[in-house]
Amino acid sequence: MPSQLSPQEKRRFEAEIIPQLDVLYRMARSVCRDTHTAEDIAQEAFIRALNGFSGLAPGTNSRSWLARIVHNTCRDHWRKHHRRPEESWDGAQLAALETEDTAVEWEPEIIRNAFPDDIEAALQELPPRWRATIQLVDVEGWSYDEAAESLEMPPGTLRSTLFRARKLIYARLARSDHQSTTDFKREEGTA
Repeated sequence: MPSQLSPQEKRRFEAEIIPQLDVLYRMARSVCRDTHTAEDIAQEAFIRALNGFSGLAPGTNSRSWLARIVHNTCRDHWRKHHRRPEESWDGAQLAALETEDTAVEWEPEIIRNAFPDDIEAALQELPPRWRATIQLVDVEGWSYDEAAESLEMPPGTLRSTLFRARKLIYARLARSDHQSTTDFKREEGTA
């Protein structure tokens, strides 16, 4: 650890930040899609956290602070490596996604019977910020308020983003399930 941290800050860093490193990596992996990129981003976010930790007031939600650093590091990487970075991060895709038919009837079996690869593929079609909301709330189990703080968005925006993201994932899984059933019936000669 850098010498700028006092012994007390070093202990606090080890107690508050080190246990969150798995979350840091999982969030980077979810948002960036690529293992190597996620590792680079997680490492860069860790260094940013280490360098900025002395400015974090004791009692501050360090998990949320760390997630914000990961989110910002992912966004910076995205903007640096994409042609139209501003549109892509939050969703040039949104208009296209929102126009898709998502008015499917809720059938719990579709979620229960979905293969992990199908769920992952549906997630990866979402804009990065939407994936981050799903990762923090649905996968990591964070509260809406904590996730919203981490992603620097109002809680209401986070809730509507989650609603729309979940609806799109479900619609993709429903179409995938319907396609699989149709393909199976064709193979069996019953279609």
